[in-house]
Amino acid sequence: MDEAVRDNPIETKRFAARELARFVRWDYFPVAFIGRLPFAMTIVGVLTLVAGVRGSIADAGLAAASAGIATAIFGTMSGGLADRFGQRWVLLSCSALNACAMLLFVWLSYSAVPAWGLAVGAALVGASVPQVGPFSRSRMAAFAGALSHPRRDRALSMVMSYESVADEASFVLGPVLVGLLASLIAPWAPLVVAAAVTASVVVAFATHPSATASTPSHARTVPPGRLFTPQIMILAVAMFLVGGIFGSTLTALTAFMHTFAAESQTGILYGAMSVGAILSALGVAALPARFTIASRWLVFSGIAVLGVAAIVLATTIVSMAVALFITGVGVGAVLVSLFTLGSQAAMAGRSTVVLTMLQSSLTVGQALVTAAVGLLVEANGAHSGFLITAGVAAALTLLAVAGRRQFGSR
Repeated sequence: MDEAVRDNPIETKRFAARELARFVRWDYFPVAFIGRLPFAMTIVGVLTLVAGVRGSIADAGLAAASAGIATAIFGTMSGGLADRFGQRWVLLSCSALNACAMLLFVWLSYSAVPAWGLAVGAALVGASVPQVGPFSRSRMAAFAGALSHPRRDRALSMVMSYESVADEASFVLGPVLVGLLASLIAPWAPLVVAAAVTASVVVAFATHPSATASTPSHARTVPPGRLFTPQIMILAVAMFLVGGIFGSTLTALTAFMHTFAAESQTGILYGAMSVGAILSALGVAALPARFTIASRWLVFSGIAVLGVAAIVLATTIVSMAVALFITGVGVGAVLVSLFTLGSQAAMAGRSTVVLTMLQSSLTVGQALVTAAVGLLVEANGAHSGFLITAGVAAALTLLAVAGRRQFGSR
């Protein structure tokens, strides 16, 4: 790279982008993005299906919680297996199992199976869902790390920004697709479409040549116990709380929309939160380096608290959409910050399992809080669920204070 490019940060970034694209090929990006959608649709799809078919928010919350907990447990395991043996066979196995599990769950939802049977079926869906987001982040980071300095630093920065935006965009599109498909076709449609994407696009992601990028030769030698450092555990708890914000908001929002006889459109309204999140994720990449990542976590957690306060006070669909957008602005930047800190804290050869662990912590937080809030909302209404969201957001902000001490100037 010539001196003119090296001395110009913008040109350096563009040069790194071209190098990265040359390594992964341009066909990688649409496959890696669309492959995220089944994951983004699963919890909302399960919740919408059960609520729409059986009319019980509590049963829907239980099923969604079962799916989320299974995702957290088996998702982390799949990340560890991918670090040791490669991503391809893990993804192909999960794709086949997940497509079948989704179709089975649709059948169970329309059958006379009791709530515990639905919970078991939902757990099968969650356990097998392919972890495309963390796997993609690990692949891209491996390619970026292979570049020479300063292209490597620029490329790593772009990877974290791109992957966070891709995750947020999938979380925008996923719930919206669930809402649209459920409204226009039937409650079963979102999971059937997700199964089709899993059986096709996720398989293409698994067989893409980039699948061999994230398996370092020394991955087998890293002791698993060393994964659980204080830094990673703090990040895991923070991700759990972010998931709690998502879960409590979605469940209470379902009950809120029920008062307008529009619960099938919950995913569409929930998309306002995701839109705020993706815009803030895009904006974070432009923040100056002196605004440290740990400080961003604290500041944007505060913004999320303000947004949740507005959610608690909202009485109309329009005011709720605005409040959700503000909350998303805060939560989106927090997610970027947590994943970036996690990538920095991960040991060499264990990036996939660490990033999958963080994603799984978010999912289990979403699942457990969804189940608890489902029972609460069933008895006391949507407002009680939104109060839980406020408490979880406040806890995330308090943890950010501890995070600043732990991560220092990062």
